[in-house]
Amino acid sequence: MSKNFNYNHKVMQVIKKIYFYFTISSFIIGQALIHSDKNGGLIITLGIFLPVLVSYINIELINWIHNNYGNQATNYFNTFQFVTKSIFMILMSYVGIKIFNLNFKIYIPVLCTVWFIFHIVEAFFTQNLLKRQK
Repeated sequence: MSKNFNYNHKVMQVIKKIYFYFTISSFIIGQALIHSDKNGGLIITLGIFLPVLVSYINIELINWIHNNYGNQATNYFNTFQFVTKSIFMILMSYVGIKIFNLNFKIYIPVLCTVWFIFHIVEAFFTQNLLKRQK
């Protein structure tokens, strides 16, 4: 049990480091690029930085819910999360295309790819949490 707990703890720490480095680097690159290429900077900021940041907030919520309420509440939250992520993707698509007039041929694939990759990372994180006993 102790060996499995240490492994799960290490996996969770690696996942959080991935979020940290990806969030910081995408923010810095996006902000630096806004000054020279506004559309490119906005694509990185809206299509990469914000989905990663929301995903990180999501795994922190999942971790908090699991630690305080257990596996069943975590599963309920994951169900609710499907609706909120769908609304988030529609909202981000609308903001990027209609408000900022970004090229949808570039913005939508970037947004969807980043969202999908970090959705898989969240799944691994949640799976490791659910394997642990509360």
